[in-house]
Amino acid sequence: MADALETGLRLRLRRALRRVESQHTRMRELLRDLEDAVRQGDPAAAIAPLGRLRDALAAHFDLEDQVLFPALHGLSPSARLALEALSDQHRSFLGELLDMRAGKCACDAAAVSRLHAAIGDHERREEFLLEEVVDKAGLQETA
Repeated sequence: MADALETGLRLRLRRALRRVESQHTRMRELLRDLEDAVRQGDPAAAIAPLGRLRDALAAHFDLEDQVLFPALHGLSPSARLALEALSDQHRSFLGELLDMRAGKCACDAAAVSRLHAAIGDHERREEFLLEEVVDKAGLQETA
């Protein structure tokens, strides 16, 4: 029974990891769309891509914060601080996008490039932590 439970957990976590990686790919596409819109030099051109990116990130972050991160914390309580830091950064990214859309901060090429780099760094830290927790829990895929 324990082996079946571990196998089911392993499969669910691997599926969740693939879903997160797929969503990260989609976020990079949306960030490129935003960069392209900003390069046009028309602030109005960035409104729609900003909204799409914000909505997609909100849904993605909700999946991570409400489902994936609690499961990872359960597997590795020592990952709590790292998971909380990632969740805090989620809120920061969403706030920055809202501020850009409302015109409270710059939505220019430099700002979008910095955001893109920060989100990329965030994704790498997140994916590294996810793999580390899965490996530490002994749920890595078997041949």
